[in-house]
Amino acid sequence: MRPLGEIYNEILNKPVTPTASLLLIKILKENGKPGMVIKACLKALEFFPDNIDIRKVLAETYFEKGSIELAEKELEKLCQQIDELSSVFKLRAELFIKEDRTKEAMDSLKLYLAHHSADKDAVQLLSQLSSRRKEEPSILPTSTLAEIYYKQGALEDAIKIYEQTVKAFPDDEKAKIRLNELKEIKEAEKEPLKEKNLKLMRVLERWLTDIEQRGAANPFHQP
Repeated sequence: MRPLGEIYNEILNKPVTPTASLLLIKILKENGKPGMVIKACLKALEFFPDNIDIRKVLAETYFEKGSIELAEKELEKLCQQIDELSSVFKLRAELFIKEDRTKEAMDSLKLYLAHHSADKDAVQLLSQLSSRRKEEPSILPTSTLAEIYYKQGALEDAIKIYEQTVKAFPDDEKAKIRLNELKEIKEAEKEPLKEKNLKLMRVLERWLTDIEQRGAANPFHQP
């Protein structure tokens, strides 16, 4: 591992990229050098003043050292940067609306409004989306849907829908009866396979019996 002094001097004298500077700063922090971390952060921020990650490490280190006022100052700058970036949540909400992804649009607008609560247009848009979502019919398991699956030949899916229906509506006796009917149909479809297996077993039994009888008739046979 490189000497900490060498790492420290590299940050102070020739910071190349924010990523490289942050990596070196984190090494200093992991090695318990808060004084070096603070000086390195301040120097790196001279070159990269908008880097949120470096400023975050600086605020954390100030706080850990008990320098509350300095930590608050850096946190204020961070919050301001985040507020400026938070407008992307509104843009993302508009994108979701175009794709008819109502819930995701609402979630994104809520994140935006957490930073921009005074945006009346965003508040109104969120209200409209909320009303629209309430009007959307809830998708519940129904007998009609189950029968559609059954008519399409998807017996397993039809049974699953009826099971969900019975669970959601335990008093629906018709659904219970139909569920049992479909299960019986399913079992009936398995019968040919069972019959084939039984026939195969009978053939094997006869074959083994025949071998045993031949062996018994052979004087050189050893049991």
